[in-house]
Amino acid sequence: MLFDKLKSNNRIPLHMPGHKRNIKLLGNNLPYEIDITEIEGFDNLHAPTGVIKKVQDKLGKIYRSNHSYALINGSTVGILAGVLSIVKENDTVLLARNCHKSVYNAIELAKANAVYIEPRYDEYGIALGVTTEQVKEKLSDEIKLIVITSPSYEGVKSDLYGICKLAHKNNIPVLIDAAHGAHFFDEYTCADIVITSLHKTLPALTQCAAANIYGDLVDYKEFQIKLSMLETSSPSYVLMTSIDECADFILNNKVQFGQYNNILDKFYNIKLKYLKLLKYDDRGKLVIFTGNTNLTGFALADLLRNDYNIEIEMTSKDYIVAMTSVCDTEENLIYFKNALVEIDRNLNASEFYSNITLQLPVKAKASYEIEKKAYYPLDKSVGKVSAEYIWAYPPGVPIVVPGEIISMDIVDYVKKSIENSVNIQSTYGEIPEKIYCQD
Repeated sequence: MLFDKLKSNNRIPLHMPGHKRNIKLLGNNLPYEIDITEIEGFDNLHAPTGVIKKVQDKLGKIYRSNHSYALINGSTVGILAGVLSIVKENDTVLLARNCHKSVYNAIELAKANAVYIEPRYDEYGIALGVTTEQVKEKLSDEIKLIVITSPSYEGVKSDLYGICKLAHKNNIPVLIDAAHGAHFFDEYTCADIVITSLHKTLPALTQCAAANIYGDLVDYKEFQIKLSMLETSSPSYVLMTSIDECADFILNNKVQFGQYNNILDKFYNIKLKYLKLLKYDDRGKLVIFTGNTNLTGFALADLLRNDYNIEIEMTSKDYIVAMTSVCDTEENLIYFKNALVEIDRNLNASEFYSNITLQLPVKAKASYEIEKKAYYPLDKSVGKVSAEYIWAYPPGVPIVVPGEIISMDIVDYVKKSIENSVNIQSTYGEIPEKIYCQD
């Protein structure tokens, strides 16, 4: 059933994975006959010395790293291993609040403490990048690791060079969640551990990622140990082959990346009256703002899907995100551009849009300290300590972390988000009816 449904899917994919099912460009189709295990002559991902080591050497060449690792459990396993290789019990991690939930999970596994940098937002409700000054304000002797997401889901970058320079003066390593920045090959050498999702913006199968280690503040052997603990002991050769093919594509197709930029140039000359194309650091993320129109982001996504056969990556109340990659065709992006122009022509302006924002919740205890738990109706949870995560997915950034106090503002935020069709999820999956709190 699933196979048949996948084979019948013919929507234009303005979403990940970055290969965009473009077999015409990539010229391959990864079949069953290469799905093997670690037989003689085919190396071992957990202790590579042969063909898999050569794959990782290619990644090192691409990202100019000291050590590179092919990941087949996605960027999530790289983030978990990265945090756990540095952070010990009761250590403190400084992180941007808009980090992915995997960062929070890693901190909880380590039984560490979190200090947050609250993101600033622009007029469109998009989180801006973390600045060096914001890190400096939160820095203390207790901080053992800094974690920054760059670029964000919407394509916003942080001041990595300044942040890393400041951190290194204090002998603190920096981990960059660059899951959405695998196509920025030369931008991360200032950091210590960088995790990239190859599959998001490059021609690789879903779950293919890479970890890159720079400098000497991180013990790469400790990272290897933690990675072997967390990553499957039966790694997929199909996925490892995909990483190898992706690396070869990057090394051998410089012209293709230039053509991709030219295609984006043509898209960015779009003329819209009501919709607005927002311009952030990653031009490949096409963020279309609907807040000044009579359409929500969800309604725009439905129009594109139902009337134009286009599936976009992410939808929010006031905007959509279409993800592009080097594998997108000029034909598809022109079609998307024309669809937006046609939709825009039939819209009306609206002077009112409400961007929902939320203050950082008050922390009562660390996430790993929650003991007795009980379910409460959402309306009865105000003032209680949450025992689970609540987040909007995508992008998977927590609204509430276990150990934080649920306020009336949080309850209202969750309700309004759901009313506006935002996909709100929780650890135990009972939102919005009830939530697990400390009893």
